[in-house]
Amino acid sequence: MKKPNFLINFILGFFLRIFAFIKGQRIIKKCKINGPAIILSNHTSFYDFLYTISAMYPKRVTYLAAKKFFYEPKMRFVMKLARAIPKSLLTADPVATLNLFRILKQNGIVGIFPEGQISAIGKTLPLSFAITKLIKKAKVDVYIVKHYGAGLANPPWSTKTFKGRIETVKELIITKEELKTLSSQEIYDIVSNKLEYSAWKDNFAKKYKYKINDVDNLENVIYQCPNCLHEGLIAKKNQLICPACNHVLTYDEFGLLNGRSVEELFLEQEKRIRNKIDSDKDFTVSEETRLMSFRDNLLVEVGSGVLTIKDFEYIYNGTVDNEVKEIRFNAKNIPSLPSDIGRNIQIYDGEMIYQFELKNKFMPTKMVHIGEYLYQLSNKEEEKE
Repeated sequence: MKKPNFLINFILGFFLRIFAFIKGQRIIKKCKINGPAIILSNHTSFYDFLYTISAMYPKRVTYLAAKKFFYEPKMRFVMKLARAIPKSLLTADPVATLNLFRILKQNGIVGIFPEGQISAIGKTLPLSFAITKLIKKAKVDVYIVKHYGAGLANPPWSTKTFKGRIETVKELIITKEELKTLSSQEIYDIVSNKLEYSAWKDNFAKKYKYKINDVDNLENVIYQCPNCLHEGLIAKKNQLICPACNHVLTYDEFGLLNGRSVEELFLEQEKRIRNKIDSDKDFTVSEETRLMSFRDNLLVEVGSGVLTIKDFEYIYNGTVDNEVKEIRFNAKNIPSLPSDIGRNIQIYDGEMIYQFELKNKFMPTKMVHIGEYLYQLSNKEEEKE
């Protein structure tokens, strides 16, 4: 495993820094970072890699990236050019860990987004405790490169830019000397506290304005009408409209819907489905799906069928490589479901990925709500036993 090419990094990084500046990035807190080191970043936008590269320029950084990107033709070139390390999401990946330590032994800098996926609502997701084991074993200085406002300027549910200010902070949070005495829980608490971020709470104080744009695909994040609870909103320009009661949510220059944050509406939506699971012992949900998986170094469609969540299991019934099969996954082993908003959910099983492209566009978000709660419930039951 080699560090990124110096010349490519220097030239491409220079243009990316200009691009990030034009998009609104300002680095408001700086510190000198030398390898070997680990940098951790929050993840609320598809552009977070760009903003982190810009903040670290001209330093070369090797990033951990979702393995599936290396199987998509357009992204594979970018990943290889950056010499990124492929990593299976939300599951142990010994090969990725080994490559990470090889970079550190070369006095390199490794960049990690420890949430493992993009937050759909601009709020930091719970971190896997595994990050503490990695940091403890690495025995190098740990920094954060944290971005404020990236999820408002480039929300993960849109391909459009809502231009506005993005602030980046670079900070040393744990020295290699401190790692010798800190417990794993103390390391976890430091990292979690330093990366904790809520776009709504942050901008409630700052009052930065962002260009109003079309909110297409936000209806697949906030899919439930807060007025009548109908599921299936319609996006039109900068509004979400309920076809059942005609309630309108208008997205404004502060990233709010009728004065309320996407985070707040999302969590209320999540709470309602959790209450439904608690009250219905026979709770189940099913959706038609196309199945994508790895074949010959590509992520391709391998079958179609129905994905059901029932009795703490994900059950796929359909075809795989032209054969009728049933595949089951236990919810207690899946802490979260990485998702492309309005498209799919992903389940990693060792080196393999099962990517379910769901017919109903808001169903990925709904299944994420369900799956995360089932994981919590199943592990609580295990603790009781």
